[in-house]
Amino acid sequence: MRPAKSLFLISLLTACLSLPAWAQPVVIPDQGPGNHFFVSTRGGFPLLPPMIIPPLLMGMQAAHLSADQQKQVNQILQSNRSQTAPLIQQLQSVHEQIANKLLAPGTISASDLAPLEDQAAQLDAQIQQQALAASVQIRAILTPDQVARMAQFHQKMSALQEQVKSLMDEESQPMSEQTP
Repeated sequence: MRPAKSLFLISLLTACLSLPAWAQPVVIPDQGPGNHFFVSTRGGFPLLPPMIIPPLLMGMQAAHLSADQQKQVNQILQSNRSQTAPLIQQLQSVHEQIANKLLAPGTISASDLAPLEDQAAQLDAQIQQQALAASVQIRAILTPDQVARMAQFHQKMSALQEQVKSLMDEESQPMSEQTP
């Protein structure tokens, strides 16, 4: 493969695979309106957590859900969204309070932010628990074949991520350390 094409593919894979769990809202294409697996903020800020655990999210298209399963998934996500929305609003408020303290005149220490940090950690844990619960509910409606397809997809994605990491580690070494 040509170096430019290799670099492009590496960059693309790195961008796709290194996205944090708190990525931009995602819509699974060609599956109708309202199939958001991430909470949308209408403006993109602040970034919000996924409604289901990311490996399950990434493998949903590999599962080839039936129309009935897609409807069930949407119902689970809508229920999860209504339970998670107040927690997300509270987390956003805590983040705003932290930003206000950090940007205020004068000095500030980590201990000044500790109560807010604890509050944010508790809210984040609740949001993650809710995402895990929704993921378990979605997993329960999948057939063994669908789970196997998703597991295979996940293994392939993990292998690609390892290859990208290896390539990036190679590229980050000084030229004198690289083998020809």
